[in-house]
Amino acid sequence: MTTTTGPTDVADAARAARRVVEQVLSPAECVGSVEEWSAALGELQVLANLVAAAQDEAIVRLAAIEPEVLETGELVEAHRALGHVSLDAPPIVSGVLTVTAVHAERRVREAVRRAADGPEGTDTSTGLGGLHAATSDGRLDGYRAGVVAYELEEVPAEVAATVVDALDQWFDREDATRLRKRVRGVLASISPDLLRRRAVRARSRSSLQRWVDEPGVDTWHGTFPSEEACAAWAAVDALAQQYVTDGTCERIDRARAKALTDLVTSNATIDLQVHMVGTASAPDPGRLAHAPSRPQTAPAGGDLVSVHGAVPGEPVLVSRGWLQQAIADTTTRTDRYGRVVLDPATGALTGEIRDEDTTDGYRPGARLTRLVKARDGHCRFPGCHVAARFCDLDHVTPWPSGSTTATNLACLCRRHHRTKQRPGWTARLDPDGTMTWTDPTGRQRTTHPVDHRPLTLPDTGTDTTDPPANPCLVYPDAPHSVLEFAMEHTLGGRDRLPKKCRVHIHRPHRWTTLDLTEASAQPPGPAAPPF
Repeated sequence: MTTTTGPTDVADAARAARRVVEQVLSPAECVGSVEEWSAALGELQVLANLVAAAQDEAIVRLAAIEPEVLETGELVEAHRALGHVSLDAPPIVSGVLTVTAVHAERRVREAVRRAADGPEGTDTSTGLGGLHAATSDGRLDGYRAGVVAYELEEVPAEVAATVVDALDQWFDREDATRLRKRVRGVLASISPDLLRRRAVRARSRSSLQRWVDEPGVDTWHGTFPSEEACAAWAAVDALAQQYVTDGTCERIDRARAKALTDLVTSNATIDLQVHMVGTASAPDPGRLAHAPSRPQTAPAGGDLVSVHGAVPGEPVLVSRGWLQQAIADTTTRTDRYGRVVLDPATGALTGEIRDEDTTDGYRPGARLTRLVKARDGHCRFPGCHVAARFCDLDHVTPWPSGSTTATNLACLCRRHHRTKQRPGWTARLDPDGTMTWTDPTGRQRTTHPVDHRPLTLPDTGTDTTDPPANPCLVYPDAPHSVLEFAMEHTLGGRDRLPKKCRVHIHRPHRWTTLDLTEASAQPPGPAAPPF
């Protein structure tokens, strides 16, 4: 007799396991030895790996379900073969796991590649079934399995299976970095042409990406052909060394960042546009300040003010002095949206389009398009960050039942525009610019427009550079300074320093400044460090 296990049984088992773990992890006091707690940690990791494999199985089954509308108008769910991915699957997974749209698509794809590996020679064969088996055994976690799977992208299934089999003995003992090296080593030995083609493909896809990170700064991530990167790094580092020597920057890493931006901006003509809406300095809403020349680099310190448009949909903090200089250097012209105001609750741009911009047709006018894209900033689907300039303007209530107005238009990327049209999906756009989505499971999520309300962080003169202000790992004798951390983790093993250098902290009553400029140039003496 066979017993069929359904999703309800899986959910009940997960709840029971969660209750058991919650009970045992609520001790009144610390008991047990290091060895015992290490064993407990290992067993919990095995359990976590098993849960990750079970999640992959659940995602594979969810992705194989396609909603279909019968001739009678009834909505039913059709179960396709495992390995099929419906258009609804990533958006639903995004809501369940509370991850971004990109992360959800990657999660679904990885789950299908590992947990839906079909028989050898079939169209669904990926060769990665061994990774799923090792995860189900508790020997491989989801992250390391993902690293190996990424290294085997576009590798034929039979070759991928051979590599996975060769690495099986290392799954429970090596970290992701070493597994990555082993994958490349095995590929180089059995199919060097595959590795060469991957290198050529990676070089052709080199890119530079940018996003908002810490308050007031952006993060850049770039991949470059190695020989180009070598020459560029030499130029950046040479200018950075000069900045440190002349006192422009105190730290070499900060000097490299400044050197990079200075080298880039000095070799390009920058066209800066500043849009000012409803401010005291721009009483005419929609005024556009146009700066053909490059503004000077902002000095350190001073007030920070929020601006929009530097990164799609994200406000950034810039120096007030830099912004004032940019405006002072501009010529101005008027580019009206109409009457533009900010919603007091959400900070969304709302406006009354002039008579000549209104339409009874399907396509919005140019001013209405600019207003909606400025209001939304990016795709309004939950977790999606595709910039508004790449999005469609979708009628939330389909035209002609819904009007072509700002209160019924929203930015959607092409994929999520199609998702909205699928059975079971509904969306509602409120007057304050918030948009509420309901997926086929009944789960609701809300997205918000860009908050254009001005933000100013005044310089109070209380900023400090004391070492505790820097984030660091905390040990009983911590915090560690940047120098101490480097001596323990970065510089150890070089000829000029001992291979092992343990730093102990002495806490003085006040912080003192140590000038290492000349000391760093002198060879270390024979005596051991005083700490």
